[in-house]
Amino acid sequence: MLIYVDRICERNPTFTISSLTVHRFIITAAVIACKTLCDAYCTNAHYAKVGGVSMHELNSLEVEILRMMGWHLVATQEQLEQYYFTLVRQDSGMVLHSDNTNAERSHDGACSQESLASR
Repeated sequence: MLIYVDRICERNPTFTISSLTVHRFIITAAVIACKTLCDAYCTNAHYAKVGGVSMHELNSLEVEILRMMGWHLVATQEQLEQYYFTLVRQDSGMVLHSDNTNAERSHDGACSQESLASR
């Protein structure tokens, strides 16, 4: 969903999310992501009920966000890797190895993840 925010902000510099609108953005972005990435997904009526908005509002928000992103929904492997590495660097407990093949928890070794680059 972070990439959706970035794409919208690139194309619409005045776009803002507030505490009054964040839940609408999250449910709509989740709907768009599910429809983009999953073969099976729930109906908008279900998502609207879960998100606490009307189906009409969710339908409108979905079209508006798609328009604001220029219908550019899929991320490249390079973009996903960049987001991954940026997020890992934000966690002081995670360490990126210099060869960029693994990220591990430095304090207890309990969590080890392969980077997207090695997949």
